[in-house]
Formats: sequence, C-alpha cells, structure tokens
Amino acid sequence: MSRRPNTSAIVRVNRYPAAPGTDGALALGRVPGAVAAENRLRVVRPGDDADAEVRKLAEAAVRMVAETLAGIRPATRLSVIAVPEVCRALDARRAIPSARRIVPPRVLTTWLQRPGPAAAETGAVIVVAGRVHALALRLEHRRDRWRCTTVETTAA
Repeated sequence: MSRRPNTSAIVRVNRYPAAPGTDGALALGRVPGAVAAENRLRVVRPGDDADAEVRKLAEAAVRMVAETLAGIRPATRLSVIAVPEVCRALDARRAIPSARRIVPPRVLTTWLQRPGPAAAETGAVIVVAGRVHALALRLEHRRDRWRCTTVETTAA
C-alpha cells in the first residue's frame, strides 16, 4: 500500500535534494489567474522608505517562523503576521519535538524581492537544530496590512 505525502498548499516542506517543479530563487509557485505586473521585479535599496515597513515585517516574519520551527515559539503566536492556515500548518510541522533540548535558531542571511505592489517574497538561510535550511515566505498586502500567506522550507 503506497502512502501519499502529506502536503499543504500553505506550507510545503522540501526534502533534500530540492523537490522537482520548483523554479526561481524562492521556489514559490505562481498564483493561478494572477496578472503579471509590467515591472516584475525591482531592486529594493536599504534607504527606500516605501519598502521599510515591508523589510521590517519580512525580517520579523523570518525570525518568528524560524523560532516556531525550532519549537521556541508556539505557532499561535504567528497570528500577528500570518494567516490562520499558515499558523495551523506550521504547528503540525515543527522541526524539533518539544521533549528535546531547544536550541535557538540562527538566521544566516535574508533577502527580499517585490514581484508586485501588493506582494513581497522573502527568503532566508537558517540554522535549526544544528542543520542549515532554506526558508521562503510570501507576504501579501490585504486589508491595509501585510500578512504571511505562504511558507516553504526544507526544515521538516
């Protein structure tokens, strides 16, 4: 009897090597029916005040998701920056069982890109439980605030 892998449309875990079908630095799939923007990507400079809020939220989101995967932060605390589906999916996929000694995660590097005016994608290289993992998040501007709508990681 074969088992189907447990996958989620909100949080996807890539095993080593990377899952087939991923394309791009963040490997986030396109939203079906989305209209391509004329200026697809642009460089975000550190002094750009318009993107300061997005950059600050992206850094906080990466840190909070890494802490959730490490077992330091409960997934319910992500509700400040993430949609409920992301919180539930991350709660089910914590990298370390809570009975073990918890080691704080480290964020080695992060980056941010803006594929559209109401969307941002951030990626990071993190260390969770002594292993290096990739982390990608999609942030969308909904109802006058930025929310994390998708997480993709190699941390199981």
